[in-house]
Amino acid sequence: MNLNRSMSLRQTGFSLIELMVAITIGFIVVAGVGYLYLGSRQAFNAQDSLSAIQENGRFALDTMSRDIRMAGYMGCGNLAVYAASPGTLGNITKAPAIAPVTPASALQVFPGGTGWTAPAGVSWAAGDVLRVSGVDPSGVSLAGPALPGSAAAIHVSGNPGNFQANDVLLISDCTNAVIFVTSSVSNAPGMVTFAHASNVNTVPYLSATHTFSPSAPGSPGAQVYAFRQADYFVGCPTASFSGGQCSVPLALYQVINNGVPQALVDNVENMAFMLGVDTSAPPPNVPPAQVVGAYQTPAAVANAGNWAKVLTVQVHLLMVGGPANDARSNVAVASQPYSFIVNGTTYASYPADRRMRQDATATIALRNRLP
Repeated sequence: MNLNRSMSLRQTGFSLIELMVAITIGFIVVAGVGYLYLGSRQAFNAQDSLSAIQENGRFALDTMSRDIRMAGYMGCGNLAVYAASPGTLGNITKAPAIAPVTPASALQVFPGGTGWTAPAGVSWAAGDVLRVSGVDPSGVSLAGPALPGSAAAIHVSGNPGNFQANDVLLISDCTNAVIFVTSSVSNAPGMVTFAHASNVNTVPYLSATHTFSPSAPGSPGAQVYAFRQADYFVGCPTASFSGGQCSVPLALYQVINNGVPQALVDNVENMAFMLGVDTSAPPPNVPPAQVVGAYQTPAAVANAGNWAKVLTVQVHLLMVGGPANDARSNVAVASQPYSFIVNGTTYASYPADRRMRQDATATIALRNRLP
């Protein structure tokens, strides 16, 4: 046997047909893997966008809920009592100037921003505007009486809230209350003083006597609270807003005590509200039922003058997954239709882009108005 001939036969390679079949199979496998990769990536991007929408929506609703729940809370005092006795709730704020607080203004919605003025630097862009007023739940007790007609500083036992100059505070003893701005704060062991000079207030003195516990046995005495008037709106930096269009992502803004607007979350396209109203009509001298009888639009509540009867607030935020000018925001394979509730009516929309959208909603009760 010829050894060289035998070795030559064993070293024979693929034929051309076999090679073409192998290459074709390889192309099919690579194409399949690529298709699976692209599909998985598309699904991951869509899921990631939806997760961001839900996370931002939860944060925005949680932040708004804290203020809405405390709307109208004035410490141990009650807005209804103050309203029945004019002069028992004073407001001497000048810088910043705080709008009067009444049962009708502790919670307000401005439909489509009508009747509301946007802060400097940010323009209203879409949806309703919410304003809520109240105080933080914890206060600090007076260490001495605060007398009317006197420019003397307010003395308290401590400063756990770390109140600073130019903070808006409220002093209340369940009978009288005054909203004022601190002109200076002096911290000393066992005694803290809040000055209320005329450079930040319309007058440098309080309008009523505010007692403290040692002088009023059995009474909780007066306390000082942080006052908070919060506005929420969908806006755009004024420098980026032209012709009703925003060149940067729209955001949900928060403004505290007429201060500098802060963007809470980006990519909020719209905001709308429905209000749970006590529609009962009790006879004179009979307390209202304090039960939600119907959900009404902000315009309907405003027209009827029923702001003081609002017991719950239903918030709707239209969240979108990324800015319109970023192609990476188009994570869906096709246009994603969505629905959104405005003034009690559900509108269906079919956008041209492929961004994800979701109506983030929550219903919040006003603790100060429920039994």
